[in-house]
Amino acid sequence: MLPLFLGSIIYNKRREMNLTQIELANDICTQNTISKIEKHNIAPTVNILIKICLKLGLTLNDVFSDFSDKSSANEESILDAIENDVLLKKTDNIEDRLSLLEGKLSNNDMKQYELVNGVMDYLKGRFDASLFTLDKVLQLTKSGKDDIYTLLSYLFKGLNYLGQKHYDRAQYYFQMIDDSIDDDSVISNASDLEILFICKTLANSFNDMELYKRSYDFSQIGINFAQTKHVSYFLDELNYAAANSLKNNDGDRQEYEDHNNLAFYLAKANKNQELLEKMNNK
Repeated sequence: MLPLFLGSIIYNKRREMNLTQIELANDICTQNTISKIEKHNIAPTVNILIKICLKLGLTLNDVFSDFSDKSSANEESILDAIENDVLLKKTDNIEDRLSLLEGKLSNNDMKQYELVNGVMDYLKGRFDASLFTLDKVLQLTKSGKDDIYTLLSYLFKGLNYLGQKHYDRAQYYFQMIDDSIDDDSVISNASDLEILFICKTLANSFNDMELYKRSYDFSQIGINFAQTKHVSYFLDELNYAAANSLKNNDGDRQEYEDHNNLAFYLAKANKNQELLEKMNNK
């Protein structure tokens, strides 16, 4: 639940900046939505609230200044949305969005917050900084294998080392995940997206390392998990990884073709241009 005074804060800040409701709403929502928020008739969604705060130069600390720590569901959902966007390679304005959370996170939230920072450092090629931050995550999780942030930290530590061509170190961290991610795994704080991200990333990484059997196994774990949960995250990339793991085996030619064709049509449906270009260049 959002604080009742939220509409007043947005109204006062908008007037201070000499913005009309239409100007504030531009590229965010409708003018009618802004009007209803300011009149306390509706609460904005998390995504709309983030965009309004960024446009008005507000932080969540401003918005929730009188909010108790017990009411942290909004910060948690915002942090989840940020993590999901990073895993889906939607990294625009991530630093700005993280800054909105400063001073509002519980100790338990810090492992997720630090994970996002570690992933962003990895994506920018800052390997040493990324490894340092991921070690902070492991301190917070106490390296518990039933914690998704432990497994994601191992994954990105492995990717950091893979990016530096330290294959033995990369394989060491990937192996740490192996026993925790299988068909019967239950990781209480893991989302479907996180599990499938791990599966597709390991499948692709093992192909890069020419460990084709392990790549195939993880692609199948991911595909089976997605089918069981009725979700479609990364199904195009999982099928592509499965096809790559089989392409050199003449006896698996038909299965290779099935996975490759499915990957292509899923990538087209998902408008996954990066994967389509990769497949067209093969």
